[in-house]
Amino acid sequence: MSIEVEHRDGVFVPLQEVRSPTPGEVYQVFSKSELKRLSADVRWLQGSERSFKFWENEEDAVYDSL
Repeated sequence: MSIEVEHRDGVFVPLQEVRSPTPGEVYQVFSKSELKRLSADVRWLQGSERSFKFWENEEDAVYDSL
């Protein structure tokens, strides 16, 4: 679930309706700058996947489940 919140008087207030929240569950709120940084990290990691293609073979498949 992803929602936008606003910080007012020490409390994070949802800016939209939260549908079906699970009682007692802890939700993580990220700022827009944090989300931007995280998405850049994901793109960097996806780009590095090519470097490990040599491990994708039948000989090493036994290690995939460790």
